[in-house]
Amino acid sequence: MPHLSEDLSAIASERIAELKTKSFDQLVMLPRQSSEEVIRNENKLTVSIWHDLLDSGEHRIVVQVGKPGMLASWRFHADGFVIKSASECRALTDEERSPFS
Repeated sequence: MPHLSEDLSAIASERIAELKTKSFDQLVMLPRQSSEEVIRNENKLTVSIWHDLLDSGEHRIVVQVGKPGMLASWRFHADGFVIKSASECRALTDEERSPFS
């Protein structure tokens, strides 16, 4: 059975791959935040997709996957990308990712 951290990372990677198949116009129309619950290897996880506009004018898209733990603690994994136009996409920097992990 995979470890929880592997599940969190795998789900984030899968969602990022799905998002990258969307057009620029579809991505910039994403809501500010959406969430859903998924079950992977008997773990109930929350998957959130965050979209915001950076000061640079770029759109940050973050997939955050988490599992609640004991005493209101959470285990998270977050990753994503930044887009500026239909042909400009780059990985998040650590600084851009940090508010979500």
